[in-house]
Amino acid sequence: MTAYLAAYGKEFDPPGRQSRQAWEADRRARIVGKSKITVNVSDLNVTVNGNKATARFRQAYSADSLNVNSRKTLDLVKSGDRWTIVRESTGA
Repeated sequence: MTAYLAAYGKEFDPPGRQSRQAWEADRRARIVGKSKITVNVSDLNVTVNGNKATARFRQAYSADSLNVNSRKTLDLVKSGDRWTIVRESTGA
């Protein structure tokens, strides 16, 4: 969980009106305790402009009885030698 959350930069603004703390608690609840999580990425398209990048892809996510297929867009910023997610949207 620590490594997963570290992929999101300090500037990450959770979608909707959720606070970062509430978003992290929601993610923990969705991930911790699952017997198996599978994520498949397809149709990946990444554009880079300096220290900013956008990744667009189709994601097939399954965890226990939940199965979701969706389009995702991640906006990333490079800080030092690390890329972190600063914005995430689904269906875009």
